[in-house]
Amino acid sequence: MKINRQGQAKVLTEQELHDLFTIGLLTPRDRLLFGICLYTGCRIGEACSLAWADVTTDAMTFRIEKTKTKSSRTVAITPALQVLFDEYRQQQCFRFSSSYVFRGKRVGSHLHPSMAHKILKAATDRIEVRGVSTHSFRRTALTMMCRKGINLRVIQKISGHKNLNVLSHYLEVSEQEKEQALSTISF
Repeated sequence: MKINRQGQAKVLTEQELHDLFTIGLLTPRDRLLFGICLYTGCRIGEACSLAWADVTTDAMTFRIEKTKTKSSRTVAITPALQVLFDEYRQQQCFRFSSSYVFRGKRVGSHLHPSMAHKILKAATDRIEVRGVSTHSFRRTALTMMCRKGINLRVIQKISGHKNLNVLSHYLEVSEQEKEQALSTISF
């Protein structure tokens, strides 16, 4: 668990995700921001710098200059994520036009990842969950896909990892999963 910026980001449980999205995150903007991180497995910097031009009705593209690995990737917008986009568009006041989905304080800028950290800290304090960082959504998404049997190569394409070795560091393995794996051995 991540404490004072040390350790790995917590993988969130389904109950913690439910509480975070219904109680902790107060605005449609905040729910969409962290929903993008969860439903696409992207990094917080990629979500914060997402431009409207890179969002279509069914997919979003994380551009090469905005990704850590310097490679673009396109990810589908799931129905659950579409609900968050619709909620945001309904609540969003577009009197200050912005090319970014998450407008920053300065004209022409996007929301800074450090502000996203503050938003998340307040949300996790509200629901009394510790060890969560913005990277928790990425680890949670990748771990959930792996636990549901999604092929690692598919997860790698979604996450943008260059190799499976790096991806494996994101995936949490529980004691129960280890026991289940061992119980399959027989002759």
